Amino acid sequence: MAESNRQTYYWFVWFVLCFISYQLVQDTIRPNYSSGNALIIYFLGVAPNFFPAIGIPALLVILIPVLSKKRSTKKWLTEKRYFTANLISLVGLLTWELVQILTKSGRFDWNDMLWTIIGAFIFQLIWQITPFKFKEL
Repeated sequence: MAESNRQTYYWFVWFVLCFISYQLVQDTIRPNYSSGNALIIYFLGVAPNFFPAIGIPALLVILIPVLSKKRSTKKWLTEKRYFTANLISLVGLLTWELVQILTKSGRFDWNDMLWTIIGAFIFQLIWQITPFKFKEL
């Protein structure tokens, strides 16, 4: 398997695992959870913010090099793509949470913002402990 394919698969697996976890919590576990454990209810409430904060940067780490080949890009965009991906994701997710203040059907929650930031830190941790062969361009 080519090194670039191995890297792509590695980060795509992270994205898929987070996406499946998000969907499982959002569509299956939360609506069907009937016990009264406050800690579990809390984690089920923040999980839909936590998982995308890890998964979206994992997908962007794959997409940034593909998109940067088509345009003249800054060196920091490709070499520090993990930071750029995390920053784009974090800004987008936090903005979405803030927009919910203005919508009637949205539910703004400071805990969601906190767990989005924690998810971004977890992605950075995953990047740091990932072997170099999965990080090189």
